[in-house]
Formats: sequence, C-alpha cells, structure tokens
Amino acid sequence: MIKRSKGKRGPREIGRDLLGPLVNLYLLRLHAHLLQTDPKRDRILFGLRAGLRIRSLYSKWLEQRGSTLPDHAVLFKTSRLMAVKAAFKAAPDLALTALAQELDGESLDTIVRALLRTESPTSHLKRDIPQIRQQPLHEFLRRDIPVAKRVRRHLNQQAHLFGDYLDVIAGPAERLVLIDTGWRGTQQLLLERTFPEKDWSGLYFGCIGRADILGARPGRMSGLMFDSPDIDPENLASVLVLHRHLIENLFEPSLPSIEQLDRKDIDAVAHGAGTENQSQELPDLAYEGVIEHIEARASDSPLEISTAYAMAMTRLPNMITSPTPADLEQLALKPRSLDLGRTGSVSVLLPAKDRYPGDTPEKRIEEALWGSGQATLEFDGERRERAQRTLQAKVTRSPCADEPSVAIITRTKDRSILLERAARSVARQTYQNVRWVIVNDGGDPEPVRTVLEGSLVDPGRVIFLSHPESLGMEAASNAGIRASASNLIVIHDDDDSWEPDFLEQSVSFLNRHKSLYDGVVCHSIHIEEVISGTTVLECGRRPFNNWLQNVHIAEMAAGNVFPPISFLFRRTLWERLGGFDETLPVLGDWDFNLRFLMEADIGVLPLPLAKYHHRSDEGEDTGGSYANSDSGRENPHVAFSAILRNRYLRRAAREPGFATLAGLMGQAYGLGDLRSRLQTAPINLSDGASEVETGKLKTRCAALERELDRRWVLLQMTVTEIIRTRGLSVEAGDLIRQISGLADQYIQSTVIQSPPDFDEMAYRMENPDIARAIAEGRFKTAFDHFTKFGRHQGRQRPHVEHVDEQRISADD
Repeated sequence: MIKRSKGKRGPREIGRDLLGPLVNLYLLRLHAHLLQTDPKRDRILFGLRAGLRIRSLYSKWLEQRGSTLPDHAVLFKTSRLMAVKAAFKAAPDLALTALAQELDGESLDTIVRALLRTESPTSHLKRDIPQIRQQPLHEFLRRDIPVAKRVRRHLNQQAHLFGDYLDVIAGPAERLVLIDTGWRGTQQLLLERTFPEKDWSGLYFGCIGRADILGARPGRMSGLMFDSPDIDPENLASVLVLHRHLIENLFEPSLPSIEQLDRKDIDAVAHGAGTENQSQELPDLAYEGVIEHIEARASDSPLEISTAYAMAMTRLPNMITSPTPADLEQLALKPRSLDLGRTGSVSVLLPAKDRYPGDTPEKRIEEALWGSGQATLEFDGERRERAQRTLQAKVTRSPCADEPSVAIITRTKDRSILLERAARSVARQTYQNVRWVIVNDGGDPEPVRTVLEGSLVDPGRVIFLSHPESLGMEAASNAGIRASASNLIVIHDDDDSWEPDFLEQSVSFLNRHKSLYDGVVCHSIHIEEVISGTTVLECGRRPFNNWLQNVHIAEMAAGNVFPPISFLFRRTLWERLGGFDETLPVLGDWDFNLRFLMEADIGVLPLPLAKYHHRSDEGEDTGGSYANSDSGRENPHVAFSAILRNRYLRRAAREPGFATLAGLMGQAYGLGDLRSRLQTAPINLSDGASEVETGKLKTRCAALERELDRRWVLLQMTVTEIIRTRGLSVEAGDLIRQISGLADQYIQSTVIQSPPDFDEMAYRMENPDIARAIAEGRFKTAFDHFTKFGRHQGRQRPHVEHVDEQRISADD
C-alpha cells in the first residue's frame, strides 16, 4: 500500500496542485481540437451549467497564451432535461424513454412535478396537481386528463422554443460542437435525433461509454481525458470513473440547472446579448485553486503541461481508489445539486449509519456516488482495503498481457548533443506502450526542453523532471522511476542508444519467460566516439559482451557484465530492492545488479540491440560534462570498486544471507588481481626455453634497440636543421624535450603515417570497423587510428614480421 504525505491539503491546494494540472492538459487538448474548427461553418457550444466554467477557464487559458476566445464559441442554454423537452415533438418515444432511464426509480408523480417545476412554484404545484397514481409515463401522457394535457402542452411549447433558440444561436453554422463534462452522450443523442439537419459532435472531458436508447446511440463524441467505462491501466485519468463527481463538482457552478426557455432567451441571443449568466456564484476553493494553476501554468509548453499532469497523477489515482480519512475531506468537496427538475442536493458520501431497517455498509457503498470513499467511512484496516480493491477490480480493464507498460528513464546534465540522439533512439522504438521520463539532474533545463519539444516522441508519453541541483545518478534514476507508473523499467542514459526493436524483443522475451526471469539483457555494441564542436564522431565499434550466454552471480561478483542500456527489468524487483543505492556516485548499476541477482534471475537475449557509447579524452570537446564517468585520469570506478566490495563483506557479518555473495566477491577480486599481476609481470625465460627461441628473442631485442637509436639520430638531424634555419640558440636535445609534450596534440591534429614495422593490412583485418572507417574517409591510415584511439582502447599493435632482421642485415 502506497504511503502518502501527512501534510494536509485544503480544497484550494487540491485544486491548484492536483486538479489544476489535470484541467491544464484538458484545456490544451480541447484547444488542439477547436483550432480545427471553421468560424463560418462551425459553432462551438459550451453547454450550461458546466460549460460556464469550462468556457471561463478556457478563456483564461487563452489569455495567458496571448490569445482570446473565438467569436464562434458561445454559451448554450441546455441540459439533459432541456434536451428531453426539445426532443418531445420530433422524437417523443426517444425523449420519454431517455427521461425514464435518467429518473429510474422515481415515481410518476415526482417526474411530472419535475417537468412542470419551472411553470409554477413548488407550493402551487402541490395545490394545483393532485397526487398522480403510478403508471407508465407514455400511457399517462396519452390520457385525456387536465394534468396530462398540461404536461403535453408544456413539452410541445418548450420543443418549439428550443428549435427557435437553436436557429438563432447556431445561425448559418452547419456543424455544432458540444462542450461539456460528458460521460454517456444522452443529451447529444437527443439533439442529433431532433435536429438531424445539423452535423453534431461532442468534445467532453471524459466518456464512460455511449448512451443506448431504443437502439439509438450518439454519433461522434470524444473523451479528451479518458474514453472508457473502465479504468484503463494505460490512462491514469480513467480512474475518475470511480469518482467522476469530482470533475462534476469542479465544473458545476452554484447555479440552477437549465430547465426551460423563454422568448427573452431567444431575443437576447438575436440582439447579440449572448447567454452570459449574471448570477453570482458562491465561493468554491477547489475551483479557485484550479484558476490559480491555470493563470500560472497555462503558458507552459505541451511538454511541461504533460509533465505536471503526470506528476499529479502519481498521487491522485491512489487518493481516489484507496482514500484515507484525510483524503475524504479533500476530495468529497461540495454536495451535488440534483438536476432533471428535482430540488435539493445529494452528498458524495452517505452517513455511515443505517437509513432504514435492513440497511448495510455494503448497500451504502454500492449506492454512494464515491464508493471507495464510502468504504473508508464504513470500515478500517484490511476490511476497508478489501472493499476498495473489490470496487476497483470491478471497473478495471485487464491490461493486455503481451503489452506491459515500460518506463524509460533517462538521466542527463548539460549534454544536449547526446540527448538528441537518445530522443531519436526512443522515438524509433517499434514498441509503443512506453513512458519516457527525463531527469535533468542539476543542469540547465532549457536546452533539455528544446530537445524534447523538437523530438518525435509523443509529448503525452513524456515526463520531464528537473532538479535545481544534482542529486547524483542513482537518486536521479529513483526519482524518474517514482514519477512513472509501469510494469517494466529500463535505464536509457543520455549518451547511449538502441536498435529500433530493442524494446519489442526484450518485452517479448520477458513475456515468454514470466516464470523464469524478472529481467533480461541483450548483447551490446561498444562504440568509441569523440565530440568535435556539435558533432559526435564515431571512431570505431566492436562487440562488448557477445560471449554472454547466462548471467551468473559468481560472474557478476567479479564485475559488471552488461551496461544499463541493455537491461529491462520488472518494477516489482525495483520496489522489493528499495531502488538504486543513492549513496554511490558510480557503480550503482553493478550494486543494483548484484542485489537483483540475490532475488531473481536475469535472462540473456543473444542479439546486439543495445549500443554502449564511450568517449575517451582524445576529442577536443569530449571532456567535462560529455566525458564518461570512467574515462577521466582519476577514475572513481577504481576507488568505489574497493568501497563496494568492502561494504558487502561488512554486510555479510550482519546479514548471513550475503555471506555467499561476499565470499564470491572476495574470490573474484583475488583472481582479478592475480590476472593483472601476470599480465604486467616481466618475462623471464625459463631454463627449459630452447636455444632457438632465446636466440630469436635476443635478435628481436637487438633490432629494436638498433632501430630506436637510428630514429633518435634521424630526429636529432631534423631538429638540428630546424635550429640552423631559424637561428635558434638551443641544443638539439633540449628542444626535443621541450616539444615532446606537444606529441599528443600533434597526434590528434595531424594524419600520422605508418612506420615500417606497423602492419597496416593486419590491423585492418583484425578490426573490420576500422577498415570501414578508412574506406569512408574518416581515417587515412590504420596507424593514424591506432595512435589516436586504438592504443587507448586496448587494440593490439601488429608488427611486420622480419622487418627488424632485414634492417640489421642492411646496416651490417
């Protein structure tokens, strides 16, 4: 169960911090649709009552973005009851059936008085209309009795007035767009059938299905925030199906519902007076909080609006599905006023006490407008949680087992050149059920925003977090993961990249092996690169871990065997492990992988789908923020490798479960240290070495010594000539020592020709990527690459056989 902050928020804070981001994204999407309308052919109709606030918020939203409400966007005096009255003349059966469905369970006497309520005060209706016995509404209206005639006369009159009203407010417009909170489209259906000459459509905050009345269903209608009768795990806003009255409360002003039209309403529109409602609203703190958010954040970019929404939705869904007593105070808001001609109001929550003999908590939970909230009133502890889980399960759509959601976490800091490549990597993925979380960890946020806004990744799937100060790599990873909701997680650092089918292949692997693995790694390609100005230059590539067939704890204890870019894992493991260790500035991925393997297994996908990019110090702009964490002269990986091993050894003393891992890490270190000593130990010929082998080695060493002396002579000849021609007063040996420090700079700025003992052909054959780079013109010679990058990368220097012996013979 998710723990939430104990800090109490009032209605204004709920409106500003949670509902405000939701409404801001809704207005952005509404705006995108309304931009497609034609002022001459279309009329945008904000249906009262909710349309009054929606239009006001949209107007404020446009104002913050330097625009104004379009002239063809008007308030529309309508309601479900008005739509029933409007449809009575043209489609009486449809109208009366819709009314009966909406007032299901109400007596005929209540329905009749609701229809006539605006004709006379309630006290007069009680005096003028006797009690009406229960019978079907259709049959009642066919009877030749005074009260039935009165109802028919009222309905026909309102139908006629509504037709005139629509003619005036729509004018020559052919297409009418309804704006309202939405839900099932009953009102739209009635208007479509009553005025078929108009092209109707609806843009709603949300939809929970489609009305079906006598086999008729509404036409084009869109739920801008959700469009499902169930909770869709891939759309967090759909959780509002459990508490849609939260949105109705927010958008519903404290004004009476529209129940009838008068001729003055038509005259007002005809004379350009509009349909503005002059009544004063009562204070509404939650709505005021939303206004505060809109005024502050409406001008944000689509990316920032989507990110604020995503952050709000990390808290709001749990408050709706599993509310605490404190949440009830914050989300119950004001009582809902009754509509459809009825008087009074109803609370979102019912008192937790029996209303009649036989009443039960379960009945009250079922009948309450917010069932999960009612469960909090009725029960404590496990019983409350069980009731809330049951309610949620009833309306939750089962996620597609083959398409689990993936959170892609990208940490970045002042590396926009590389981030552009990461954005292309994410955008090219063939697997689409993703959320991309970018964590700007202490860098300048503006270049990051520029990259994200120019990328091809769907802004609705992007979450952008920005830390004013750097928290460190592992803290940034944890923050990004916490800001997302997904089944699977992968760390995509800003300098790495994927093949387009990385996610598709990796997700498919985990789907096929659910019972075996909680994570999967693929093979990686190691790419060496440098940065020159704003250009990333590839110097070479080679397989990084194509030998990897299984992931063993013992092998991982020796050192990390795969980069984060290649590792997709289940969120449940991250939660179980408590996330990444934020105290580690480097090697946090190795630590996480070790702890992961103590809990679960990692499968291997033997395909090179991940690209692990590495920048050494050679590039002119490769240092600073663009360097890898292990490429500097003071490599922190070396120090923290010892620190991390020592931690596990100490932990083993406290937790016996870690004794085996600590032992493996100790053995792995011993073997690694022995290997290093053997590789650097001087070569001593054993007594058993053959005289022939010894002779060859002595001859080669003598040749190398002779060649070095020869090249020193040539170098001194060249330097002496420079001194003579330029008139310098310096000894040749001193000048050589002075300019030797420039050798590295000279190597990077000049094409280096091959010396006679360097085997050009062998180097190209052993390194196909370099042969390709030479063919493409990126290097002139193989030795040029070797001096610039190959030696640092650990590539072997091939020697031309017998060159030294030939040189010796010639000299002799």
